[in-house]
Parts: sequence; structure tokens; C-alpha cells
Amino acid sequence: MRYRLKMLRMQLRKLSSAIKTIFGMPDYDRYLQHWHKNHAKPGEFPLSEKEYYMYALKNRYESGGINRCC
Repeated sequence: MRYRLKMLRMQLRKLSSAIKTIFGMPDYDRYLQHWHKNHAKPGEFPLSEKEYYMYALKNRYESGGINRCC
């Protein structure tokens, strides 16, 4: 029973990540995985979820580039 719940949670996280990617929404879980894999150093910490969200919004809308597909 616990295994099934664990698998269901994992699948829901993957689905959530895919939906966020499709709609261009920031994905904090994916950011954390990337940060720990590529940037983690002793004494350094990743952005908080709020800091990451604000960074992603600023990067998306204040970059000066075109923010649409067409």
C-alpha cells in the first residue's frame, strides 16, 4: 500500500512538472534537483521558493526579449 502511494506521488510530481513546463511556469522542484546536482557547495543554499518564483518572473517578463510564441 505505501509503495503504491509513493509511486502515485512520484507520478503526480512528474505530471505537475510537465504541465508547468508546457505553460512556462517556474518549477521549483526541478530547480532544486538541478541546483543540488550542479551548483551545491558547502555553506551555500538554493533560493527559497518565493525567491525562485520572483527570479523566474523577472527573468521571463523583464528580459527585454519577446515572450510569446508568435
